[in-house]
Amino acid sequence: MASTQPLKSLCRANRIVQRLIELGTASVSELADEFDMPLSTTYEYVNTLEKIDYIRKQSDGRYCVGSAFLEMGNQARRNHAVYNVAEPEIRRLAEETGEFAGLMIEEDDLGVLFSMKKGDKVKRLKVNRTYPGVKTRLHTTAFGKAILAQLSDAEIRDVVEQYGLHPRTENTITQLDSLLEEMERTRERGVAFDDQECFEGMRGIGVPITDRSDTVLAGIALYGPPTRLDDEAFFDEYPSLVQEYGNVIRGNLEY
Repeated sequence: MASTQPLKSLCRANRIVQRLIELGTASVSELADEFDMPLSTTYEYVNTLEKIDYIRKQSDGRYCVGSAFLEMGNQARRNHAVYNVAEPEIRRLAEETGEFAGLMIEEDDLGVLFSMKKGDKVKRLKVNRTYPGVKTRLHTTAFGKAILAQLSDAEIRDVVEQYGLHPRTENTITQLDSLLEEMERTRERGVAFDDQECFEGMRGIGVPITDRSDTVLAGIALYGPPTRLDDEAFFDEYPSLVQEYGNVIRGNLEY
């Protein structure tokens, strides 16, 4: 029987790339110290990663991650039909409201941010960890909740058992019973709410994107500060608008 253990060399190469991302740049000797590897072994990894364009050597002799990952990431997004269909609608939603609008998919029971667009009202506003590819627990965001609500309670319990209910803010749901109740309300109204549960000072409204067989493909969401997304806008005005855009995306996916 073939081994199911991951290749140690591949895992180590991945850790080197991840550490380089965190450090920005590093010398071979610094990487050797980081991973407690012989200098000669570290050179082998660095040379291989450089040859396949995963990292590059700078003029000062230090190494950084190359742009190959950017190309691969963009191509991976374009390979998802839901991204190609949803991207222009997400942009229109941001333009119409002036707020943030985004697209999230689920991968390994985590939410992966696929796109985030800025409207005119939030052009100067910076929100941490809102770049494509960032992963979050599904229970913390409006798109994630919209996706999570499409699962059965048993499946939600499995997700919570795997990843827990760690808080992002003081408003994040941290109890399973409370989450299941929230998911039931989300199913009934067809809209998910993030009331400063992921980011302090940001409210979000999300809806799921499903195919003809009701398989969940993604979630879209509108985000903005409570000063503009007050209770009237948050609960009454914008949910129908986000649903409208979700319906357009679902319709375009079918044809």
